[in-house]
Amino acid sequence: MSTPLAAPSDLHARLNPNPARWRAPVLAEIGVAVALSLVLSYVAKLLPAMPQGGSFGLEMLPILFVALRCGVVPGIVAGALSGALQLAGLGGTPYIYHPLQALLDYPLAFAALGLGGLVPAPPADPHFGLRVGAAVFVATAGRFVFHFLSGLLFFAEYAPAWETPWLYSVTYNLIYLVPSAIVTAILLWPLLRAYDAAFPGEAG
Repeated sequence: MSTPLAAPSDLHARLNPNPARWRAPVLAEIGVAVALSLVLSYVAKLLPAMPQGGSFGLEMLPILFVALRCGVVPGIVAGALSGALQLAGLGGTPYIYHPLQALLDYPLAFAALGLGGLVPAPPADPHFGLRVGAAVFVATAGRFVFHFLSGLLFFAEYAPAWETPWLYSVTYNLIYLVPSAIVTAILLWPLLRAYDAAFPGEAG
């Protein structure tokens, strides 16, 4: 098979839940993805902030690469590690208002990116591009839930008088997550195709 997730009906294969069965390429891809995610997170913090706050960034890209090639659980592990290391300051200065807020905005939000691996996306599929887009949507939606909860619980006081706290949290997060997700999907599609062609079946 061209990738470890080439069988669309095999949910267990897409989950890939047992670390004892991961081969060396999975561990290598997780390590590289975490490092790249931290670099991209640092770069994102150097860019101008969006109108309401938050920054456009591509730190999701390496995590989704792992989730789609290796499975949901490896993607969750890579995302959680990336989020935890960002929280520790390795991807730029984190914003910490409260311990629970920090947990929601960093380890949990980035771990949720692994959910993108639930979408089967074998490169040989004629609808591969659409499947990658769906995977990015699922992953970004998972990340959004945690950022939304963080905004609603801890940053409601920053909402303008004319905007309800829940709507403020929605708009704040979508303004930077949507463009980040679109560009991530555009870049992820050729990267997965190219890597699969160069190293077929080297994960799982």
